[in-house]
This record gives sequence, C-alpha cells and structure tokens, in this order.
Amino acid sequence: MKPVKTALVGISGIGGYHRELLHSLEMVDLVAACDRWPERTPVAEALAKLREWEVPFYEDIWAMLDDVDVEMVLIATPHPFHAPYALGCLERNLHVLCEKPVTVLAADGLQVAQTAAQRRRFVAVDFQFASYKHSQQLKELICSGELGELREVVGVMEWFRADSYYERADWSGKRYYEDLPCWDGVLMNQAVHLVNSALQLGTTEAGFAVPKRLQAEMYRVHDIECEDLASIRADLGEATMHLYATTCCDADYRTSLEIVGTRGRASWDTERAVVHREGHDEVVLDAPSDRDAIHRNLLACIRGLEKRLYAPADEAVKATMTVNGAYVSAGSIPRRTWDDIAGLRELMDAAAEERKLLAEMPGVAWGQVGEVVEQSEFASFAGLADD
Repeated sequence: MKPVKTALVGISGIGGYHRELLHSLEMVDLVAACDRWPERTPVAEALAKLREWEVPFYEDIWAMLDDVDVEMVLIATPHPFHAPYALGCLERNLHVLCEKPVTVLAADGLQVAQTAAQRRRFVAVDFQFASYKHSQQLKELICSGELGELREVVGVMEWFRADSYYERADWSGKRYYEDLPCWDGVLMNQAVHLVNSALQLGTTEAGFAVPKRLQAEMYRVHDIECEDLASIRADLGEATMHLYATTCCDADYRTSLEIVGTRGRASWDTERAVVHREGHDEVVLDAPSDRDAIHRNLLACIRGLEKRLYAPADEAVKATMTVNGAYVSAGSIPRRTWDDIAGLRELMDAAAEERKLLAEMPGVAWGQVGEVVEQSEFASFAGLADD
C-alpha cells in the first residue's frame, strides 16, 4: 500500500510513542512534525531524534500544514488543543488520529464528528482498549446475545498518582489552560479509557452506548483544580452503568469491567476477558492485543482496505458526553482530606459490589451526590459555578 503522508503534532510525552511508531510503520511517510515548546528538555531530546531522521520540524501547526503536503495529522498534544487542531485539520480536508479524549467539551466533539462526516474524512481516537482483540471478541459475543439482555456494567479504576504527577506539566490537573477548557481530572484523563470501554461493551447494538441520564459525585484530594475521585451511575438504556475512578489509592490496583446479562456475565480487564454462562464451560478471551491497531486500522481505512474504524469520533465523543454529564450532575468538586478517604480502596470495592455511589455507603459523611441529569444537558457543560 502507498504510505500515508503524515504529520505529527506534539513530539514528547505520549507523542514520543506516536513518533517512534510513525517512523517504523511502512504504511506511513512521516513528512513533518511540530511542537510549540522546542526549548523544553523532553521536546529538545525528541527533536534531536527527528533531525536524525531528517523530518522537517515546525513550532506552529498551521505554518506546517501550509508548507507541507500532508494527508493525515496525528494530534498528540495536551487535550485542550484537540478541538481546535482537529477542526482545523478537517477544514483542510485532512484525516486525523487524535489522542484521547477526542475533545474536552461534548459540543466540540459533536462538531468534530459532524465535520468529519461532511468532509468525508476519517477521525480516529486513540482509545486502544477498544481495538484490543479480546475487547472485539467480547463485543461480538455480547452483540450475538450470548449474555442475554444486558443488566449491568460495572467499571472500577483504582490508581495511584503522587503529587509529582500533577506537577509535571503546567496544564496538569487544571480546569483551563491558555483560556481553553482542560478539565484534566481522573475522568477526562485516566478513566476516559474505561468509560469508553464501558460504553462499547454496555450495549448489544453494534455501536457504543450513551447514557440517557446519569448521576455523579466527584472530589479533589490532591492539590489540583479537578477531580481525582469520582463515581457515576448511568442509565445506558439496556443496562445500568456503575463506574468508580480515582488516582488516590496507595498503589495501582485494578482497571476492570464486569458485564452482567440475563444469561451470563463477563469480566474484562486490559489483558483478557472471561465469560461465564450457566451450563457452559468458562470461556477465556486472551489473544495477544496490538497496541498499534488503532493506527493500522486508520491507515487501512484511508487507503480503502478497511471500512470501519475501531474508535471513530462519532463513537468516541460519547465518552466525552458522559464525563461532561458527570460534571453537570456533580455541580462542584469539593475538597476532601486524605484522612477523609482512608480505606478508599475497600470503600470503592464495596460500593462496586453493592452498586452504590460512594456517598450512599454507610459511614461516608463526606459524600456529596449530584443531581440526576438527562442526556440533553450533557453538551451544555461549559464550566462549574465555582470556576
């Protein structure tokens, strides 16, 4: 297949992974790269590698796109820039691969999806869990009715992040950055992968689910502006989603989903899925997964070799809608102390088992549950009253 002429925006951090991959793929001709901060040490180190490869470098994305013949742009910037960069690329009739989330605001994500359809351009989002072989196999099994009618999807993400994590970048943990919406909390950053997978596996339809309504709670324990602890209860139409996420545990513990139907249930994590049905042997889905499948899939679609993206913008925006809905529901992000959340892992595990929000658990005097909000309100999110 003829290599796809590709430009990379953001060359360090997660951009480093994309940089190395684009350079190695025979399906790609890496024709240019750009980064706004070439003086920063990680960027300078990445720039040295690009110069070894003789890849032209720019400090401005629009100057780069005006100067270089490009078919696809990979956006690996901090997420406040995803919306303006993706929309600008689409206006130039370019295909896009965007780091997650597709956008911070649902209204922007819906515009990206609509513009992609109008321009007949592909926009893929790097939700790699959605492309994993065992995720695809489990989705097929769910759609075939092997679990029966879906009843529950329960997601738990219990991670640890030290204060230094939130000090690593000037946008980390912020609500706004350079006057753009950032909302870099646990839901928009780390747990958005799990949200996306819960929506992928939470319906027997071929596409992804989107909540009809939801209720959420969120708190901040680290010295940041956004949430690092949250839980959501959402009506997906077929099933109820319960999702729990934090970066306040004492160590990384789990990233998992449980899908419950009338004829069976399945457990999913980033390595495998296990299916249990009464009267049947346990089925283990653990085929090796390709971390680079999102890229290969998009490139194949651009060249007409495949027709369906694993994580297209019109599906990926549903995760942004869910997170935006959680903010609308919660209404604020109150501070809590480390003493308040002592025993958090055990609390989250118990809440997941009982299908309750954290504030509904006995003894959680610090809890504060938000209002139930309808899907029509999700895209109205534009900030909180205490901004």
